[in-house]
Amino acid sequence: MLRQRRQSLPRPIADIRLDGGRLCLDFVNTIHDRYGLEIEDYLRKPQRFLEWCVHAGALHPDDSVRAPRAAHQRAALMREVESLRDHLHALFAARVDDLRAPADAVRGLDRWVHLAWAGQSLGADGHLHWRKDVRDARLPLKRIALDALDLLGCTPAWHLRRCANTSSCGWLFLDTSKNQRRRWCAMETCGTADKIQRYRHGSRERRARRAPWQAT
Repeated sequence: MLRQRRQSLPRPIADIRLDGGRLCLDFVNTIHDRYGLEIEDYLRKPQRFLEWCVHAGALHPDDSVRAPRAAHQRAALMREVESLRDHLHALFAARVDDLRAPADAVRGLDRWVHLAWAGQSLGADGHLHWRKDVRDARLPLKRIALDALDLLGCTPAWHLRRCANTSSCGWLFLDTSKNQRRRWCAMETCGTADKIQRYRHGSRERRARRAPWQAT
């Protein structure tokens, strides 16, 4: 399927929904309408990526992370963002579909996990702290990788779900509902759209059934 990236004005970072239930899932969900003919990438530029990281909690107020200035460094950062996002989506989708995880996705996450571990040290308080010399624009990717590792290692497979709107949405989420029957990334978006579609379909069927009688 040939898909295109939407070229319209980007939506404000503050308006981007965080429906995944985990940082790593929200990161994967920064592709809007993943299964649609036209997708919207929320993180098209380094500054938007960092702003989203603050919005989602992958960056903290005291991190003092800045986007790279050099064009080649900015391009390299965005390649890493897209690569990790694709690898995480492949890993989570495999878990949802009960399939073997792609080897390249496993290696991709493993690389970032090791980078994250190497960027931390044990402080006098007995807690791990990020070293200041690694507080570059890749810091949020390391935090996202550690969150993904925790999710894959500690979360039962049936808690990880894909939005029932598989015609376009494709968002992933952690189902923490009591009855474990959550179907939508959000009821306000895909759930409402499904209700409208079913209502319109039912209306067409009702009109079709009445048509023969109206014609006589």
